[in-house]
Amino acid sequence: MSTKNLYLRAALITVLLLMSMLIAIGFGSVDIELEKVVGVILSVMEGQVTDSSTEMIIFDIRVPRILFAAISGAILSLTGLLMQTVSQNYLADPYILGVSSGAGMGAVFCIVTGMAQFFAPYGVYVGAFLGAALATVIVVRLAGTSSSPVKLVLIGMGISALFSAFTMLEIYGSKNEAQVRSAMFWLMGSFSGIQWSMVPIASFVLILLMLFIWLFRHELDLILLGREDAQHLGLSIERMQQMIVLISSIAIAIIVSIAGIIGFIGLVIPHIARFIGESRHAVMLWFTTLIGAFVMVWADLFARSMFKPEEAPIGILTACLGAPIFMQIINRQYKDS
Repeated sequence: MSTKNLYLRAALITVLLLMSMLIAIGFGSVDIELEKVVGVILSVMEGQVTDSSTEMIIFDIRVPRILFAAISGAILSLTGLLMQTVSQNYLADPYILGVSSGAGMGAVFCIVTGMAQFFAPYGVYVGAFLGAALATVIVVRLAGTSSSPVKLVLIGMGISALFSAFTMLEIYGSKNEAQVRSAMFWLMGSFSGIQWSMVPIASFVLILLMLFIWLFRHELDLILLGREDAQHLGLSIERMQQMIVLISSIAIAIIVSIAGIIGFIGLVIPHIARFIGESRHAVMLWFTTLIGAFVMVWADLFARSMFKPEEAPIGILTACLGAPIFMQIINRQYKDS
């Protein structure tokens, strides 16, 4: 595909993303007309502060939530891309491989044991990171040097089931009803309660991920050639694997500790990005980021709009979207088996 076509497609997705974010501001428990949304935004940009309830809903509740949704969609998609690359398996993602479940287990453990308060304000973050790192290391070690994509996915599903069971045991063993309600949040995922203070944290993680992929884009492309070929060309697979495990665990831990477990985004979006763009990581970086943000903004919009005034858990919607695509990918890749 020509560079011009890639730029045009990226520009089109960017425009669609910005339009989607603007449209999403008007939907929720209280709908706001698009003209009014645009009017309030323009008034604030011109320095005209009205302190109206509409302005509060837009700038204090919905704008930070939509920004965080877009950023988290990009982060989950990029971590999925990294895991698919390092495992040489297009069925890998943080949810399928149990990384999200590990992060959820660590976060819930900190909540029900009170460690979150002991290490406040970073207790849940630390627990989620340790759980995500543990799950990633176990999956990578058990998979070893096997080139079988089925083996990696099955190991990941087993780890995911194991950590999910541990999480339920932690919740069952808690005698504090408030802790149980808080812990259940991590199992379904939600963007409710997102505040402006959370946006810079997620933004920093996204920039870190994008910078990592850009700086090591050539090394990541070499991995796609195969482990042996990459090693013959001087690439240290073990070093790259360790770096990807570390940065992916940090990224997933941050998202899970704030928004809970959100599945299948990291699996589906890289496939869409490859279809629209190219498999080179210099291209995949931008398409994966933009498409992941676009899909998550619309998923959050439906979560806020389907059962008004209540909200549907975002993790349920992404599972409804991703699970059929996951089965279709497996069916297409192994239709002759």
